[in-house]
Amino acid sequence: MKRLYVSGRRVETLSSENRGRYARVRMPHELKDIAFDATLRAAAPHQKNREHNGLSITIRDQDLREKSRVGKVSVTCVFVVDISGSMGAEKRMESAKGAVLSLLEDAYRNRDRVSLVAFRGNEAEIVMPLSSSVDLAYKQLKEMPTGGKTPLARGLMKGYEVLMSEKKKRKEIIPLLILISDGRANIGYGKNIKEELMSIAQQLREEGIHTVIIDTESTKRSFVNFKLGYCRDIAENSGGVYYSLNDLTVKGVSSIAQHEKDFLISSMV
Repeated sequence: MKRLYVSGRRVETLSSENRGRYARVRMPHELKDIAFDATLRAAAPHQKNREHNGLSITIRDQDLREKSRVGKVSVTCVFVVDISGSMGAEKRMESAKGAVLSLLEDAYRNRDRVSLVAFRGNEAEIVMPLSSSVDLAYKQLKEMPTGGKTPLARGLMKGYEVLMSEKKKRKEIIPLLILISDGRANIGYGKNIKEELMSIAQQLREEGIHTVIIDTESTKRSFVNFKLGYCRDIAENSGGVYYSLNDLTVKGVSSIAQHEKDFLISSMV
């Protein structure tokens, strides 16, 4: 799957508030942030034809200019990780931890924040709340118990809730959800597991949450390359990106996470 790759830089976007770097001028909208330098330049050529009444310079409404500021884009990423009993839960968790720490390395500088949600048995748990601290991540990401059923819908919903809560607080964030699972959900809120998953996936799409699905379901021992999990369906219904990984590694997950984050940033240009 081809992606634009932008590494090591942060794209700036127009700020809706009087914060950020003064980048350019514009004609005023509400005139909350006057660009005095540009206003004086606009007024200067007309001074010979204006009455000054003792003033050094006369400024009229048509001279007024407003500052246009830019602020840094920040990515808020939530990893939703399957630590149920199916297929290599411990290895999957270690790969997710490595990817979280990798993204956090430059998070403080770029105002990015990362969280980790894990699901097993009947519940989904926020293992690490949103943070940009590597030290906090090391403390929080201790060994987690693995095993039990696969409540995939609860995991997805918990990740969705974390991102929606953050969007309400910080409107200018870019929300990113990365699911790491084999997709073999066997318990839901009700009886129709697939219907629940597709409904949550649709919510992710409608809220503009960029969704990345890392499918860890293995087909190596099968005579046919046939997957039983719901990962591809979730990707399609969420409008997200699908990756299939038989051999899950820290480097592989970290690379995907960084690649998708950089793609999101480049798409803001």
